[in-house]
Amino acid sequence: MKVNNQKNKGEWAEFYAFLTVLADRKLFAADENLEPTEQVFIFQKVIRQDEKNLPVKIYDLTDKLSVIPIINHSNNEVLSVFDTNQIKEKTKLIFSKIQESDKTFEIPEAEQLMKDLLCTRVKASNEEKADLVAVIHDRVSDSFPMLGFSVKSMVGGAATLLNAGKTTNFVYEVTAFKGDVEIVNNIKTNSKIRERIALIKECGGVFKFSQVEDPQFESNQQMVDSLLPVFLAEMLLDFFTSERRTIVDLVDEMTKKSNLTNVRNQNNYGYKIRNFLDAVALGMVPSKPWDGFMKAHGGYIVVKDDGEVLCYHLYNRDVFQMYLYNNTRLEAPSSTRHDYGKLYEKDGKLYFNLNLQIRFNK
Repeated sequence: MKVNNQKNKGEWAEFYAFLTVLADRKLFAADENLEPTEQVFIFQKVIRQDEKNLPVKIYDLTDKLSVIPIINHSNNEVLSVFDTNQIKEKTKLIFSKIQESDKTFEIPEAEQLMKDLLCTRVKASNEEKADLVAVIHDRVSDSFPMLGFSVKSMVGGAATLLNAGKTTNFVYEVTAFKGDVEIVNNIKTNSKIRERIALIKECGGVFKFSQVEDPQFESNQQMVDSLLPVFLAEMLLDFFTSERRTIVDLVDEMTKKSNLTNVRNQNNYGYKIRNFLDAVALGMVPSKPWDGFMKAHGGYIVVKDDGEVLCYHLYNRDVFQMYLYNNTRLEAPSSTRHDYGKLYEKDGKLYFNLNLQIRFNK
């Protein structure tokens, strides 16, 4: 049966990153501005499983010759030997197809390459946040750990860091409101959420954060900091009531307000938000229990929109966090799909939900 390889840009970019690692056997580290540094990570092996009923494959990159043995992980049987002589040319062609295509698409030019690499699917079935699993040469400890990397694509539109869902709704109690609920909810303009909030405030309404709608996401946030839901709720309300969009600007505004009210430890806001962004990038999923550990134990691989592939290793955690902090923003997703942005009554009180989605700057 033919596998459907109609995939989006992000999924194809994961395959492109996989091919790049096989072709180059190394990736350069990135700085906080997503520019290459002199630091290089040497890949020894890539471990991949396309489907649960198929063998786990090891792509052995230790041989300096232009071949890659493909080995069955369970019994060390050599399944095939892949000649890398034309992989760079084919990889460039695949990237050009990713650039010029839209929505979900197939890349016919990739089919023979996938067969030669014994890949039945574009996207490996690695669990959690680890899109690519590899053994690298750890020059600090002179060891060869097996690490999981999350792959993020910047090709085409700006990628999301935190995807919207009903699980990412924040609930606010609205008090002292003297207006008409129906009039507020009937605002249907393109900027209806912002206009509804403005009208609620004009009618005396005061927004007070109540809770994160999904208890699991709230609990996950509290693993980072017990007050993180409060900080994120403040930033979210500011985003929907001002011109501030970027994480940096929203945190700066929150810090200014705390200075005015003499809140202690206001300089920690940036630190806590950076830790949250880091957790989302490497392990935390809103709807699933999070134990505080990172599922992508190696770091982050980024496919830039010019085809360059760079790596953030967790040795460079501070650099990675600053990259996330300086290059992300909040975004308003569909209010219909995610059920937020209107007044509703519950247990005799009025509430209003806002949705958290975080996207990379482009």
